[in-house]
Amino acid sequence: MIRFNNSQRLGLDLDRHIALDAGAGTGKTTVMAERYVQHLFAADQRATHVTPPGPRTPLSGHGALRAPKRERTDLRAWPGLLPSEVVAITFTRKSAAELKARIRHRLSQARAHSPGPEDQDGVFDPRLRNDGDVEMLLSGLDEAPISTIDAFLSQLVQPYVDLVALYPSNQQVAEERKPLMVQDTLHAVWRIRSVDDAREAGVLNHHQAFLDARNRLVTRLGGQDQAEVVLGGLLDRSLFVEQSHRSMIQRAEDMGLSWNGRGPAPVDVLLNTIAEPVEAFLPDFVQTLHRLLGDWVQEFLPYHSQCVLPAEAETNLTRFNHLVRITSQPPPTEAGEQLSWVWKTLLGIATASGLVKPTCTFFPRNALPTGDGWPSGLLSKSAVNGVPPGEKNDLYERAKAHVPGLRSHLSSANGTLIRLLARSAFLLNPMDGFDGMPLDSALRLDPLADPLPSEPGDRGTYVTADLQVQVLSDLQVIHTACHQILARRKSLDNMHDFDDMQRFAADLLLARCPDICRHRYPPAVIDALDGLGDEPWTDAHIARALTLLNDRPQLLEDLQRRVAILGELRRQYRAFIIDEYQDTNPSHYRLLARLWGRRRRHPDDPAGPLGAWDPTVCIVGDMKQSIYRFRQAEVSVMRRAVEAVRRFNIDEEGETRLHHLRSPGCGRDPRPVGGGGETGSFSNQHTGETSAPHTFVRFDEEDQPGLAAIVGQRLLRRSEGHVDLTSNHRTRHDLMETMNDMFDEVFDPRYHDLPGDWHAEPQRLRPARATEMGGVLEWLLPVPGTIAEVPLDLDLAVNTFADPNASQVHLEHELLADRLHALLHQAPTRVLNSADASWTEVTDEGPPVRPQDIMILINSRKHLPDLVERLRARNIPVMADRQGLLLMQPVVQPLMALLALMARPTMRKAAVELARSAVVGMTEQQVHDALVSLEEGGEVLPHLVNHAPTEAVRSLLARLHQLMGWGAIYDVFDAVLDHSDLLVAYPDDAQRQFAEAWTAIVQSIGNETGHDAAAVYRRMVEVRELGRQGPQAITQPDASAVQIMTIHGSKGLQAPVVVVSGLFAAGKADASMSVQDNILVTPQVLAGRIQPWRSKDRPEDGLWAFAAEMNKAQDKAELRRKFYVALTRVKDRLIVTGSPGNRSTYDESTGTLSVRFAPDPRTMGRMFIEGLRRATWCAGGGAPWVSEAELEADSLPPFIPSKSETVLNPTALLNASPLGENGLSGLRLYHHPLCFDVVDAPSPLARARALADHLDTLSVDERTQPSPLRLQENVKGAAHHLDATFACPRRYWLEHVKGWPTEPFRLPQASSQPPPANPWPEPTTFGLMMHRVLEIGLRNPKALSEHTPPLDAAWMHEANDDLASVNTVKRVMNEFGFGEEQPPSSPEAAWRDRLLHLGGLIDRGLLGQWVQGGSIHGWAVEAVRTELPFFHRERLERSTSTPSMNEIWANQPAVVDAVNMDFSGRADLVLALVNDEGRGALKVVDLKTRGCLGKFNPSDSLKGHPLQRVGPEELTTTPLSDEEAEILHEHRLQLTLYSMALEAIEAKKPKDQRRVVLPPSLLLGANGRMVQLSEGAFKQAKDDLLAHLNWRVSVHLEEDLEAPERLPAGSSLCQQCPFYRGDLRRCAPAGEPLGFVNRLGDSP
Repeated sequence: MIRFNNSQRLGLDLDRHIALDAGAGTGKTTVMAERYVQHLFAADQRATHVTPPGPRTPLSGHGALRAPKRERTDLRAWPGLLPSEVVAITFTRKSAAELKARIRHRLSQARAHSPGPEDQDGVFDPRLRNDGDVEMLLSGLDEAPISTIDAFLSQLVQPYVDLVALYPSNQQVAEERKPLMVQDTLHAVWRIRSVDDAREAGVLNHHQAFLDARNRLVTRLGGQDQAEVVLGGLLDRSLFVEQSHRSMIQRAEDMGLSWNGRGPAPVDVLLNTIAEPVEAFLPDFVQTLHRLLGDWVQEFLPYHSQCVLPAEAETNLTRFNHLVRITSQPPPTEAGEQLSWVWKTLLGIATASGLVKPTCTFFPRNALPTGDGWPSGLLSKSAVNGVPPGEKNDLYERAKAHVPGLRSHLSSANGTLIRLLARSAFLLNPMDGFDGMPLDSALRLDPLADPLPSEPGDRGTYVTADLQVQVLSDLQVIHTACHQILARRKSLDNMHDFDDMQRFAADLLLARCPDICRHRYPPAVIDALDGLGDEPWTDAHIARALTLLNDRPQLLEDLQRRVAILGELRRQYRAFIIDEYQDTNPSHYRLLARLWGRRRRHPDDPAGPLGAWDPTVCIVGDMKQSIYRFRQAEVSVMRRAVEAVRRFNIDEEGETRLHHLRSPGCGRDPRPVGGGGETGSFSNQHTGETSAPHTFVRFDEEDQPGLAAIVGQRLLRRSEGHVDLTSNHRTRHDLMETMNDMFDEVFDPRYHDLPGDWHAEPQRLRPARATEMGGVLEWLLPVPGTIAEVPLDLDLAVNTFADPNASQVHLEHELLADRLHALLHQAPTRVLNSADASWTEVTDEGPPVRPQDIMILINSRKHLPDLVERLRARNIPVMADRQGLLLMQPVVQPLMALLALMARPTMRKAAVELARSAVVGMTEQQVHDALVSLEEGGEVLPHLVNHAPTEAVRSLLARLHQLMGWGAIYDVFDAVLDHSDLLVAYPDDAQRQFAEAWTAIVQSIGNETGHDAAAVYRRMVEVRELGRQGPQAITQPDASAVQIMTIHGSKGLQAPVVVVSGLFAAGKADASMSVQDNILVTPQVLAGRIQPWRSKDRPEDGLWAFAAEMNKAQDKAELRRKFYVALTRVKDRLIVTGSPGNRSTYDESTGTLSVRFAPDPRTMGRMFIEGLRRATWCAGGGAPWVSEAELEADSLPPFIPSKSETVLNPTALLNASPLGENGLSGLRLYHHPLCFDVVDAPSPLARARALADHLDTLSVDERTQPSPLRLQENVKGAAHHLDATFACPRRYWLEHVKGWPTEPFRLPQASSQPPPANPWPEPTTFGLMMHRVLEIGLRNPKALSEHTPPLDAAWMHEANDDLASVNTVKRVMNEFGFGEEQPPSSPEAAWRDRLLHLGGLIDRGLLGQWVQGGSIHGWAVEAVRTELPFFHRERLERSTSTPSMNEIWANQPAVVDAVNMDFSGRADLVLALVNDEGRGALKVVDLKTRGCLGKFNPSDSLKGHPLQRVGPEELTTTPLSDEEAEILHEHRLQLTLYSMALEAIEAKKPKDQRRVVLPPSLLLGANGRMVQLSEGAFKQAKDDLLAHLNWRVSVHLEEDLEAPERLPAGSSLCQQCPFYRGDLRRCAPAGEPLGFVNRLGDSP
């Protein structure tokens, strides 16, 4: 068992809600798995005291549990939680599978009794009554809700889909299909011309409003194409669109404004949104600015005639008069107007260009600006006349003295933030801000209002607030309509996607008004249901809606029914564990929280908890690792959830039912101690200490001994359920300490552009990895040395570092490739000593590094091909997780060409692509010669066959042409991949995976389009035209290659060596990517870029400016979190690459090395430099990035980019530049390939020539055939089909060769008459019920003879004689969902009685007497085994004398030596027998319930089914009627296979432990008799079975095998065949017609 530290043990506390703030590498997954298990084991926990058990239905189906009932606790009586009651949500399917595997492993270790010395994995848990409990919990784990959020919501919705889906569907939209559907939706928007069109397209309501909004947007956004771009961006960000809309509605409600979300929003809502980040200090700031500016203005007013009036010669609309008017009136009091007032003021004292820069100069040259066509209105000192010189000097000196205070105030952190927002507020509400400007000033803007002018004016414009809110409203209307049209579009194809499931879940959980109700519910009720507030677990909005429906009884009943379903859904789940919560988006948070509210109360339920959440909730995450904004995840979601956890834990402190589980200042570890060893965990070392049901863990204790107690806010957080995991078990200690210092700087609040709850906070991780070796930090800083001419000889490789045209990216990749080559080959490295131009050797310690130990992280895939190429040039195996677009990959192009030729056999372009590819391998000249003789309109492929360059290619092309003619389009691609040189030309595993992914897409499209080649090709062309939205080239990692992935892809992973590549470019392009759709969406605000006239500059847009600033601030905050994620993947060695500036020098002769430290402030490289500075400053050491003055400062000053180059000495940095107080002693700085041994990488042409030369040296000996590839194939089969396909081989051939579905084909609504009511269950269901009765009720004698071979423990289960017991039948009826009691005269009561009657018959027959201990026919039963699982492989040898089709046409012949026919399943019953001579045997018995339902007569057997005519008292096993002989013959091959499987099992045992296998028997439920195959019949059945299996093999391997003949006319076997039944007769006895039954004059 893993020993947990104190923080991890606090995470196991089941009596409180828990928020685990789990830093990188702190073992959160292990804690989650253990917490889950403790929920199952613990009878004493919050959930068991305050929530009732969920619906505990026993597992249905026979053979679900091996342990008898008496050896396990009844499901309803289980004291802990069941797996079905604990929800575990993870971020990816892979993580969910890993978590479930961990839980399963942990459960399987639990033992109810102390494990013996041979049981090394066993863990004793005194809470378990017996080991059967573990089996019960493991069985429940299979269907437990441990999954992704999408899978969980799908599972939740599925039973109720008809209740919430407007268009129910049963297919998932394929990934490549979804963007095509979105594209179709956007096109449909423009095709709608009328209300009827809108209704038909799928718009549910407000049809005219949709048309009006669409038409307005086209005008305001600059045309249809621009509007479509915006709408596409909206659909991509739907969750944020809905969240921002909800935020605006909530804000309006908080402000007391009456706005329900429909129509334009009040402008004050937008202004309040803009002012929110600064509203706390804005009033004081404005008052101070008003006072300071007024003091400055007042200095000049007494000298108005001398200083001001002369400056008004041309106009009195001057800056000074503008400021006089501002300061002469009190500033506004509303926050939005205050911000507007600030910008109005700033326009007068600074230039417009300066105001938008990060650092602005106010009062340039201590005076007012004069630019932008707006005169200052104030004379300079030298121009003033009429004032004595001394007085004039004093005046201007006094005015100048006011300026520093103004500058300081405006340039403060608060001032800078206010300036950032003030422009947005001003543009939305300029008030009189433009009145003081000259008419011809560039600053003066005209309002752009509705209706728009037909022609643009000459002056600049700004978007008015009224127009802005109208556009917002229109965007919301169009967004809603697009979703409705898209839903309709998907419904036409009977499809849905995860977005639909999310909406269905929201409707089911009443997180909003269900779509299916919107056309029936009154608008006030819809608004009420849509009004779910910021506490989504509450139901106040439902209460309001119910009240509004008091006078609408039918609608009230409908809503009450939905509320009842919600209450029952909440009853199902008693605990939640949610991983990666920082990546939960607002919508998922709302949906999950809907399940945490009050559940529906039943009688005898315990009282609800004092807090607002019913279930016990545990959220696990790390806000520093929230990097999925592009998936609409936000840090603020976790922050709000953490606050709720703390608040509700405080609410429940007075919960008296949990007092016995609490101790002051402590959390509770629920795991028992004492019986199994050391405190807080279980082990096999028994110490004899006193047992205790649990232990307490102090909140103030650190994880490691000797550390000071936890105090302050951290202690308060832990006591309220917010537990931080800070012990890092991943990274080496000194490297972790260095990174801690770096992250302290990276997450410092001074880097916050805007305040908000999206910023992460630093968290120091304590190194806890058990290793004494130190970590390594390397910086690959490429600096070219001597520049040389690029060689003209293409056989010579270009020296990248001497190439004058080499880019920074190429230099980085070249240096990285050299470094990894040295690392993998354990080659020595060296760093420059610039003091004397010498080199210092660097020694490496630790184990050798393998390729799979290296992870390269990139921020963008733009330069990925270059990096991969340089690594492969050094023979370094490498694989990237994604390599661009799938349909652009080289291996895919020949496949696309083949698909094109199948669709259009005359397409010459496709012929050229195929001929030049590795599939055919023609030269340019050969292609020209072949196609020049092709007639216009002639079919291409036969022509290529005739001009094939080799015989092997000719055979392959001929085979492809043959397959195309058969319509076997998928076989064409298989043949190319298996038998051409395509994968020889592209041998890396990635290309193979791309080819397989492409064929999977083709298969998926084929399933949708009816497998028509032309339709498939058209769809694939559409997919290719999607560009960036098309399928990506995704690969699964190779086990022995360097992995390249994005930082997003590395989440949850780790590696000994992590390379962060392109650090100083990461982040540059993010800002432009955010606005490329002309739409900006954040959870706070939505803005579309308004531009009515494409030929004019965009109008100034206040909302867009605010949204852009908000988006930029959140992007920057996320970039810092990405930096954290990238660095914390490392275990041993961290390598970063890149240059911190645009200038560097390396003189190879003198050793001079210098670099300019001026990284782009938008990049991770800037963070790296800032982090290095902090680490160096903390250590007090020296380094070129920190000055001596900065080292002496009490706090580290902000980084200022250098303007000149800084000299570096890598040797000095190696061990004499400590990074952090307890961190690394230095870093390794490699700057040039000279730091490594020379690696001669040949040029691309040289590599190609070497390959050609190698191929030329190869020769084929014409006299010898290549040795065939010998294969073994595995074919799966089902035992219960054997007899049917033996009797009619054509049935097997139709299914496996023709690929026909094995269900009868029925036309929709083909029959107008409903089928007659049947009082009996389906025969299959009744058979399963009878099987279960036999399994539970059949007595197990357990009377082992001393002389027979031993039986294993599975034969020794307890089973009493309950076969004809009422209790047994009650249990079975309940397991199948019919309850323990059935109403008299009901059909179910008749089923129950029939089961009892049949059990009595079996009890009276041979089997019943045998298990009672009788010896009959010389045999007695020792033990029985029901539902015996088996796997049987029948190996069938193949003759190799006849060449296969592969040998005829393929390049490399293959021979199938043998085929393994695999069968698996369960045998109903196996008897262990002993005869009078003490000989042990086994017998297979299979139960058949034919004749047990409608035709069965329980009172008079002679009037019932023919099988009843022989009673159970006849103990002979020979068939005594034609019916008995017939049913035995019908199942002889199935019985024989079961027996052969037993023989194979026995054959593996030592000879003295084997039992003979007797001929098998059928147990006939209709008369209770056993009928057995004779010895001769058993032998004949074996021969027939082997012959039939050999025929099946030929079906799978011989492609030209002729179809078996139809059965003779009049054959009764066809009556039960699915190909004969149904509305379409696909097969029939010879002579009967085929086709639709209604046209044949027959009945189905």
